[in-house]
Amino acid sequence: MPISRASRRPIQPKLRSMPLRKTPSAIYIQMHQLANEKERLQEELVRVCDRQQQIIDRLAELDRNLAQLDLDVENNAVSAEMSEAQFINKIKAKPTERIQKTRGVTYESMTIEY
Repeated sequence: MPISRASRRPIQPKLRSMPLRKTPSAIYIQMHQLANEKERLQEELVRVCDRQQQIIDRLAELDRNLAQLDLDVENNAVSAEMSEAQFINKIKAKPTERIQKTRGVTYESMTIEY
């Protein structure tokens, strides 16, 4: 369930343990800190937008895949001669096993049909 934008808290500025004095150097430090925070938030916003686009692209791909599978089901793309029960039994069947002996060494091989 999406979170409404109104219920989110705004990003709070960092709290300081001591109040800053209003000297020119303190003001420059504060300006520098604000500029750094602004740059960090802009970079984070770019990453979030990139991630959002990746998610949108993946959702579109999933929708296309689901639509294709729906078409396959409607067109009975699964082989008509094999019923669902036969297909499940074939999947559950154990692989054919045989033992081969070559030059005194015993090998166990198996064949998997699918």
